[in-house]
Amino acid sequence: MRAWRLIARASPAGGGIVPPRSRALDLHLRGVSQYQPAERHPHNTKYPPSTYLGDPAHSPYVAAPGANSSYATPYLEAYNLMEENADVIFESEVMMSERMYNSEAIPSDVHQPRPASQLPGPRSWPMVGCLPYMLTHKAFDPQRVYLFWEAVRQEFGPIFRKDMPGHPYLVFITQPEDLETLMRSTMYNPLRPGMASLKRIRSDGGADGDDHVHDHFFQGKAGILAEQGQEWWRVRRCVQRPVTNPQIVHRYLPQMDDVAKQFVDRIRRMRDDNDEVPESFNSELYKWALESLGTIALDRRLGCLEEDVSPSSRPMRLIQLAKQLLGALHETENVKLWQYFPTASIRRLQEAHQVFTDVALGAIRDTERLLACRPIRGHTLSNTHAHPFASSCPFHQNLQPSEIASSGTEAPSLLETLLATPGLSREDVLTFLIDMIATGIDTTSHAVGNMLYLLARNPRAQREVQREIDQVVGSPDRLTPDHLSGLTYTKAVFRETLRMMPVNVGIVRRLNRDTVLGGYLVPKGWEVVAPTMLMNHQESVFPRAHEFLPERFLRGSHLAPRHNFAFLPFSYGPRMCIGRRIAYQEIFSLIVRVLSVMEVDYKYEDVHLVNKLSYGPSSSLRFTFTDRR
Repeated sequence: MRAWRLIARASPAGGGIVPPRSRALDLHLRGVSQYQPAERHPHNTKYPPSTYLGDPAHSPYVAAPGANSSYATPYLEAYNLMEENADVIFESEVMMSERMYNSEAIPSDVHQPRPASQLPGPRSWPMVGCLPYMLTHKAFDPQRVYLFWEAVRQEFGPIFRKDMPGHPYLVFITQPEDLETLMRSTMYNPLRPGMASLKRIRSDGGADGDDHVHDHFFQGKAGILAEQGQEWWRVRRCVQRPVTNPQIVHRYLPQMDDVAKQFVDRIRRMRDDNDEVPESFNSELYKWALESLGTIALDRRLGCLEEDVSPSSRPMRLIQLAKQLLGALHETENVKLWQYFPTASIRRLQEAHQVFTDVALGAIRDTERLLACRPIRGHTLSNTHAHPFASSCPFHQNLQPSEIASSGTEAPSLLETLLATPGLSREDVLTFLIDMIATGIDTTSHAVGNMLYLLARNPRAQREVQREIDQVVGSPDRLTPDHLSGLTYTKAVFRETLRMMPVNVGIVRRLNRDTVLGGYLVPKGWEVVAPTMLMNHQESVFPRAHEFLPERFLRGSHLAPRHNFAFLPFSYGPRMCIGRRIAYQEIFSLIVRVLSVMEVDYKYEDVHLVNKLSYGPSSSLRFTFTDRR
């Protein structure tokens, strides 16, 4: 249980987390303020103190006199501790040396738990499971499946079973107490369903049974970020250190800032006489996300935001293929007929995946050439001139590096560091880069769109964000980490956006032992789903849950979540989103540059979420951007 004790121990009253002293964290007998990130042990130089986003030492946002803060402070301290120190306390060598989680430590009912056969839920038929119930239910909408889940929860209770053809037994939980039990019980060996179609196209023969030029690169790596065990821990740890290193993350802030300023100029040019952007603005956000990710994952600008780009140009083709990749992945993960014969959707997935593999290989090849001449931290790559990653892909040719040859005074790039990391193969790096692009485009573009929409619908909050940007940031030529670290209220708005309009559908784990959830003994091997929309919109957990109230995420607020595991937008534990620091910096750079010079408004029908691979907006975001005076 050492790894869990490094995170927290519950207080006797059940409210909040009291961090103990440990090898990795020197947190004993001192409060971990929301605005003062937990410092590493003074003798531990392996993990320097983070200067990352959103925790200034002082804030003007405090609770009103007499406000009840019994929930707020424990939650905010606990969540910030989880997020800030996740990369420290989940050491692979510690986690893999632990024994299986002790079932006696799992909270359970006072009485004997009931068997899983008694779990409530829709009627299940042989072969088709509960499909007839679902398809005929008045609340079922294939684009808004969370409405159906909410209807089932109201009918059967906070925990229910849902049998679906082609899936293992599914149990849905909607209470934060059960989510905490799930996270604790699976912490040392966190299994979740992998992208089976992605594994298929990365295996020999791919989707169509033919050999392809890149097939051998992925042998043994196809599901590396979705599996478990020693190999998963090895790759996860090697990748996690550079991706979460503040020095490397901050290295990309100037490039992200340039992309954000270019996007602001693009907004000005695309506005009509009424200062309204066209219906294609969702796609414009998509271009911004792909361009930003290109500077990080591939160390180069892709040209997605250039003016007068023809539909047949390389940047536009990359954008089309990125949409094709994500759309096909959504189809193949929901309708799995490709398991029996090559479908059109899996062929589209394979086509897009091959092109992005070529682009990533080209970036790796260029960086290897650089590293062959300039060692990084004592490591060099040998024989790079003969490396088989050389590619003649037309999508790679003429892509412009964004300062590939970094100066000796700045931190090495992410790609440089990954390639120079001992124990991390080039195939591991290739797999990570493609997965980073595939999972990062939708989530960041949707998060920014949702945040702008909610601020447009809530002018008071928008004015407060702009006031904070004016005071903390001003109008600098370059954004710095210190600028972003002081945006306390803006960070609260971002968290409230992720609560009201999440981008992730939910947290899924496959149980590696029998576990008591909601008074039922759920067997090993069953999958447990915690739907984000159902967790985030409960009045019993989030006071005034259906209102947009960023203040709930400010210290001392009586509106704060009433359980430490009620709000986990980046998941929790070893599988906490590995790119969250990059995402914060990417999103905040754009929000600062847009709202420092413009006001945003939205005059059309309400926007709700539709589910694909992630949650996205239901309609075009036809914002009105008016220049600030």
